[in-house]
Parts: sequence; structure tokens; C-alpha cells
Amino acid sequence: MTLLKVDAVQPLPHADPSRVDAAALERALRTETTAEIRFDTVSRALYATDASVYTLKPLGVVLPRTRQDLVSIVRICARFGCPLTLRGGGTSQCGQAIGTGLVVDTSKHLNAVLDLNVDERWALVEPGIVLDELNARLRPHGLRFAPDVSTASRATVGGMMANNSSGARSVYYGKTIDHVLEQDVVLSDGSVVHFGPLAPEALDGACAGDGLEAQCYRTVRELARAHAAEIERRYPKVLRRVMGYNLDEFTRTDRPFNLAKLMVGSEGTLGVVLAARINLVPLPPAKAVLAIQFTELLDALGATPLILGHAPSAVEVMDRFILDYTRQSATLTAMRDSFIEGEPGALLCVEFYADEAASLPPRLAALEADLRAHGFGYRYVHALDLPTQARIWGLREAALGLSMAMKDDAKSLSFVEDTAVPPERLRDYIARFLDTVRAHGTRAGVYAHASVGCLHVRPVINLKTEEGVRRFEALAGDIADLVLEFGGALSGEHGDGLVRSPFIRKMFGPVLYDAFRAIKQAFDPAGLFNPGKIVDAGPMAANLRYGAGYVTPRPPTYFDYDDYGGFGGAVEMCSGVGACRKTIEGTMCPSYMATHDEQHTTRGRANVLRLAMAGRLGGAGLDDRGVYDTLDLCLECRACKAECPVGVDMARFKSEFLAGYWQRHGTSLEARALGNARVLARLGSAFAPLSNAVAHSAAGRALAEHVIGIDRRRRLPSFQRRTLERRVSRTRTTVGPLLFVDTFTNYYDPEIGVAALDVLAAAGLPAALAGNGCCGRPQISKGLLDDARLLAKANAERLYDDAQAGRPLVFCEPSCLSAVREDAPALLRGEARRKAQVVAGASVLFEEYVAGVGTSLPLAAGPGRVLLHGHCHQRSMGLVAPATSLLSRIPGVTVADTEAGCCGMAGSFGYGRDHYDVSKAIGERRLFPTVRNRAAGTVVVAAGTSCRHQIHDFTGVEAVHPAVLLRSLLPEGPRT
Repeated sequence: MTLLKVDAVQPLPHADPSRVDAAALERALRTETTAEIRFDTVSRALYATDASVYTLKPLGVVLPRTRQDLVSIVRICARFGCPLTLRGGGTSQCGQAIGTGLVVDTSKHLNAVLDLNVDERWALVEPGIVLDELNARLRPHGLRFAPDVSTASRATVGGMMANNSSGARSVYYGKTIDHVLEQDVVLSDGSVVHFGPLAPEALDGACAGDGLEAQCYRTVRELARAHAAEIERRYPKVLRRVMGYNLDEFTRTDRPFNLAKLMVGSEGTLGVVLAARINLVPLPPAKAVLAIQFTELLDALGATPLILGHAPSAVEVMDRFILDYTRQSATLTAMRDSFIEGEPGALLCVEFYADEAASLPPRLAALEADLRAHGFGYRYVHALDLPTQARIWGLREAALGLSMAMKDDAKSLSFVEDTAVPPERLRDYIARFLDTVRAHGTRAGVYAHASVGCLHVRPVINLKTEEGVRRFEALAGDIADLVLEFGGALSGEHGDGLVRSPFIRKMFGPVLYDAFRAIKQAFDPAGLFNPGKIVDAGPMAANLRYGAGYVTPRPPTYFDYDDYGGFGGAVEMCSGVGACRKTIEGTMCPSYMATHDEQHTTRGRANVLRLAMAGRLGGAGLDDRGVYDTLDLCLECRACKAECPVGVDMARFKSEFLAGYWQRHGTSLEARALGNARVLARLGSAFAPLSNAVAHSAAGRALAEHVIGIDRRRRLPSFQRRTLERRVSRTRTTVGPLLFVDTFTNYYDPEIGVAALDVLAAAGLPAALAGNGCCGRPQISKGLLDDARLLAKANAERLYDDAQAGRPLVFCEPSCLSAVREDAPALLRGEARRKAQVVAGASVLFEEYVAGVGTSLPLAAGPGRVLLHGHCHQRSMGLVAPATSLLSRIPGVTVADTEAGCCGMAGSFGYGRDHYDVSKAIGERRLFPTVRNRAAGTVVVAAGTSCRHQIHDFTGVEAVHPAVLLRSLLPEGPRT
């Protein structure tokens, strides 16, 4: 048998999507698979980008449902000569997950644990399983998959294998390649093979024959033998090297020959993984963190070799550039302020594992003493408890998004961010690196894995200008030279993709580059798999998402986006990191959590908005129905504003889009009716109880479904004839707090307003009713922004004098508070905005106010346990903690947060005929089971009107407002 030869000059064969009959391909996929097939304009746009600076519009998108679907897809693509690119969470920063052929998304359906052997510590998994979800399955068994990337909440194991991912603890656990045991793989001819460890005799047998599998074995074995010396000379001697193909795995004679080790890190260019058997590691019995503040970044890096002598499991760094951006997020600011003092130049987070918790404090003390003795650092926080450690790591894991949190056209970009050098040379290397960045007239943020010499350095560049593109290319070339000088790897974690593949020949030399091309030719003779990655790459500045000459659209808007350079700039804040695809923790994004569909992520919606504004959806603009449909399942929960690392506010974007859509097409009756909820409530209350009888009847429900789209399976809340305003006098007072009279409290639940007034009085804070109108939340949510602006201005005028005088404006309903506190000022301009800002500054949630004033309440013993569900807007404003604090004052009570995310109702969203099933699915994920399984005697508390109704509709449980619970525990006496 002779070794396959490749021409060193001519490009390898590659599949050309321009020659593919797309309609025939689509028909074949629909006929021969059970997969979801999407060739529409919007779906193709959704998958045209990942977390990189690139864009490649695919021919189509397919989401296989079964293993056989995946096999059939490869065979169909081979038949049609169509390239295909595998995709998991789409978090690739180098463009690996985009392509011009067929994009195959495994994350929605192929995400199962097929087998688990706890005793032998291995699992058989499908490629689309998300790391956090896998580890959640393994946690009860005391196990985990070792690599721990910062994108663990959405990164798939298939993507981690393709990229050879590592994470913060690679100094302790190694890389993904160290934990992949075997793989089932579809080769380019459609054959299914098994790659696992082979002894020499078995290898000889595998190399025999004329089939594609035998060709792959022969090629790799002979290349490794022929180039052993060159491999030893050219492969960097660092742990974190993920460039090129892993030929170095096959020069060693002390381990079996395993082609799964070549598949790892191959970025989907050699085959398609159907399943993988992976190694598992035990969870550490105990761990602790030492957070060290430094005046300068280089001092922190200089301390790293000393720290490594103490055998940590992780050493992570964040510089001032990154830390400063934590101030843009209320959630991250709270994390930061819990353990950081002042404004350090850098932060090192050093983690230790141990078998016994008692051994950790002495290890932290020994490290601190050593650092002090050598003059390293100036503040040392010993985090021995898990909540503090979680806050520290939460801040660190947000660094990826924070590094991109720039509001100008110039962004902190991922293109030379992934180099790795020996840790003992790291300080000098980064000093030179930053000098090089400054020489190119820019600056950079620095963070990541000091323990293994792999830091993410992101220079700030404007890729919308010719100068910026030239700087992008020139700086990449200079850093490649610097990496070679320091004996490092140009990619230590994020891979090659479109951005670093052009440097493979430079980094490994012509001999090994030709060997890589021979591997590609042996595995993929027709060039089907992810062409243009690793070998035969195009120019690094080709296919940029923006590129020289790109002008960010700036359409006229209602909300103020001047901080971002307009609406287009605000939308472009989404960098594609995909934090909105998380499903286990938090609230963002509730519709994605229910559907697992990219279209329903914050990222997907931002991409479609961006492309529509730029006219890149086949000529369609913002009035395109596909954009409307993409935004339709946004619940406007505002979780993205708080949980997205860069604070993308999709709720506001949706309102803005709808306002323009109605202008162009006319406002729908549904939007007009539900947007004017206060008018309907006033009429309903005036005619109660007759209005309730009609609304709750079968005929009334059917009419409401037909006319304004309210699902007949829903029961609308009951109007109250004796409104809050009728029960309580609006007697004018000049001192004390004012209670905002929101629509829901006034017309549906006046007892909540009465209870709030009684509790305030009992706390020595007697309140009067404010003279407000509607907060504008219903109008904002439905895109009726002309009406919302008028309401915002009217409320600012009505409430300004009291707010200016220092009178608190207390809200019972979180969504109304967010409308006045956050939306109203952004809708107004000039003097009206100034007044609205003053009113916003005086506005507080009931629980926030009562907990904050510190007065005592004469409360009787309450229920033994309170289950608190925070409204989404309440969470986005960071106001669940005050509610927990206030309820914890009840004698003998234990307060537990449901931590269930969105309830699924979201104002009128869950009432919609087209939203009912999604609304229910969102609640069923966490909230409804938590409520149903509550302990006996537990009281469910929720400040949000929508949350209380959603809980009742699907569990039958009556949740109460915090004010109502507190009032029930006050001593008998005069009541409002």
C-alpha cells in the first residue's frame, strides 16, 4: 500500500454549494430523513454567524432528530456534492460553526446520554448534549465531564470535541482530547466506523484493505512515522495547543493508536461524530478560592509561576479593562462588589481542590504568605463557602461577553485572543504582546488561563473601516511571529476556523502543513466536511460580518439609543456568545428554554433584526414578516437586559420594531385592545359583575379568542367594582410615601393596594395614593409607543413635584415599576426626560422600600415556609433579594426562592392563542413542579400579577402578594 500523495500547490478538492440544486437537495432531505429542514431566508440568516467576526450564509439548515438522520444527511450531501458544517451551540469564536453549504445543528434533538457506567466512570453521549446539562445528569453520581469551558451553559460536547476545548481547570484535568475514549463516526462516503484504541496487531488489520476507513488508518500511521522528528521539532511544548491536526498523538508508542484522538480538534473537517464514549472524573470533595487583587496586570502574571508551585486546580486572571465593564450590568456589579474592593489593575482567582475541607484554609494561608513575602498582590479574599466561590466564578465566566461590551463601532475582537506560551514566560510575553498592540494604535483587554499560559487578549478594532481591516490583518501577523519567538501556540483553546487557519503553514512549517492536507484528503476526498478550515483556508479578512464600508443603520426610533450610536448599534451589541441558550439556571431566554430553537434566542432575534435593518434578508427590511415571527415569542421578560453579558435589551428592541411595524401595516386589533388594558379594565369594573359573567362564559371566551386572540382555555381575571381608588381616598398629603395606583391593583386586586397601605402604616410610613395615570407597560409591550410616550410625559408632570420633594413612589407591581423607572425616561427627550428621571429615581418596589427603611413590623408568626417567585422584571432590576429580606422578618419563617425563571405568562403574552402552549411549557420546566411539590403549609408568594394568575391557572394554587401576606400577620386594628 502506498501513502496518499497531495499536490503541495493545488488546493484540495472541495464541494461547491453554488453547483448544488438547492430545491432537489431540500426535497431529498425531506424525503429521506425525519429531520427539521429549513431553507427559508430567516433560518439561513440565523445560522450565518456564530461568536466570531465572520458571516457565511448557508444553503440550508437541518436539525437531525435521530442518529440515522445524521448518517443520511452525510450520504445525501455526498450525493449532491454539498458541503456540510456541524454546529452545536454556535459559540465558536473563529468561524468554525458557519459554512456556505448545509449547516447541521445537533443541539436540539441529538442531546441524550445513551449509556452511563458509574463504576467505570464513562458515559456514551450524543454530540448535541450541552456540558452543563450533562454535568447536571452526572452530579447525583458524584461525577462530571472534566473540561469546564466558560460557555458550559450552552457549549455542546460535540463542539468541545471538534474544538478540543479545555477551560479554567486544564492545568488539573487537561483538554477534551484527554477524556474522549471512543467515537462512532460517519466518514465522507457515508460509512459508519468506530474509532477507539487499537493495539499494534489490530492496527495492522485496520490498515489492510482498500476502503476509506483503511485509507484513513494508513495515512495517519505513515505520516506520524515519516514526520516524527518534524513533529517533535515544530509542535509547541505547551499544554494548550489546539492548532492543526493532532499528529503528535500518533508518534508515541506508550499508548494505543486511536483515531478518535485525531477527530478531536479537527473542527468537523474529517467526519461527523454520531456518539462518543467519554471519561468522567469525580467531583472534588472540597474546594476553595483565593481572590488576589493586584495593582498591575504584569505583576499578576509574574506571580503565576510561584502560585503554580502550590498545585492549584485553576489560576484565572482578569485585567482592569475587563473588570471595568462589569459596571454595565447590575447583576455583575453585585457579584464584583461582594469580594472586590476599589479598582484593581488585575484580579487573580486561584482555586484549590482537596479531599478534606479542613486542609484548604492552611493551603490558602500558605499561598498568601508566599505571595506577601515576594511582594505579589495587595488584597487577598479567602472564599471557603460555595456561594462566594460561585460569585467569583460567575464574574470570571462573564469575561467573554464583557470583553465585547463596547458601545462604539470599534470592538474588542476575538482573533489573536487565544495564544499560549509556557507559564514561566507569560509575563514577558504579554508585555511584548501589549507593546505590539499599542504599536498598532489600539488597546486590549486581557483575561483567562494564567495557569497554562493561555490568555485571551482582545485588541479593539473597527472592522467597518479599511484602516481597521488592515490593522486586523497586520496585528494578526505580528502576533503570530511573536508566538513563534516564544515557542507558543497561536491557538490554545478556541481553534483555527476562518481566522487562524491561514496561519497553519507558518506555525507548523511546509512539511507538516502538507501532512495536514494529506490527512484531509485521506478522510474527505471530495471536500465535503467544513471546507476552508485548518487547510486550504481563504484570507483571514474575507467574509467579515461587517467589513470596510459597512454603515450601521440608524433608523428613527422612539427610545433613545444614543449611547450606542443609534438603534443599529444597540442591536449590534450582540456578539453571538450565546449566553441566551442556557437552560438550567436564570431566566434568559424563556422561549428558547421551551423550544430549544435558535430563532427564539436573544442572539437569534438580534441577528435577524441586524440583517433586516441592513437590508440583508433578501431585500426585506424591518417590515418583513419573518422578523415579526422571529420576535413573536419574545416574552419581553427583560432577563436579557440583566443576564446577557453585554445587556442586550430585546424587550425594548421588540417594542421598537412593533411600533414601526404598526406604522407600516396598521395596528392590529389585538395590540390595540391589550395595549389599552387600563381602558378595558375601567369599563369592565364599571359593569361588574355582569362583565365578569360575560368574560368567563364559554361564549365570551370564544368571542375573545376570535376578536383579540385570547385563548379560550384561559380564564381572565375578574374585574372589581370597588376599585382601589373607590376604597381609598386620594386625599392630598404633602409628606410620606405615595402608592402608585397601577391598573392591575386598582381594577382587579384592590386588596393588594389596601394591604400595602396597611403595612406601610404599621411600619410608621403612612402613605397616600399617587395621582398617576397608567404606567405605559401594556402600550410598551404592544409597540404602541406614541401612546406610551404621552403617558410617560403625563406621569412625569403629575409626579415630578412629589418626587423632587423626596417623596418615595411605591409600586406593588414590578412591571409597572420597570416601565416608570427604566422605560419612561428613555422614551422622552429634553425637560420631559429630566422630570421622568427624577420620578424614576423616586420609584421603588413595595418590598424594596419596606425592607430598606429598616423599621420594624409587629408581625405574628406566619407559615413555616414561604416559596417566593420573583417576577421577571423584579429579577432584572435585582429586587428579589429585598423581597427575601422583608419576608424573612416574619417570625419562624424560612423563605425559599423558586429560582424557576419566567412563569411563562409575561403580561398578556400567555393569554395569546398562539402563545398558550409555549407559555405552559415555560412554566412546566421549573415553576409548576416546584409549586406542586412544595411542602405542606408552604405559602406561595409572588409580587407579579401575571405570575399569580399563571400559577393558579396551571397548578390551582393561590399565590399571594407579599403585602397581603404581611398584612395578614399584623395585629387586628384600624385598617385602610
